[in-house]
Amino acid sequence: MTLNAPPLTLEQLLTDADELLRCARATAYESADDQQGSRRDHAFAVVHLIDMARTKLDMALQMQAPARN
Repeated sequence: MTLNAPPLTLEQLLTDADELLRCARATAYESADDQQGSRRDHAFAVVHLIDMARTKLDMALQMQAPARN
């Protein structure tokens, strides 16, 4: 993001956050694959937390969808 960028809509911000969480999930999942024991468990816990956050974002995006019509 730049300071001179045009203002984003709430939907654009939610979509961007969803994409960032998608990348974070992929990174955490790949990290977990290389671990064992409690380190693996912790990495997969991060994946789970990211999935929970994405679910909340998806719900917010769905709430926005009817407002566009």
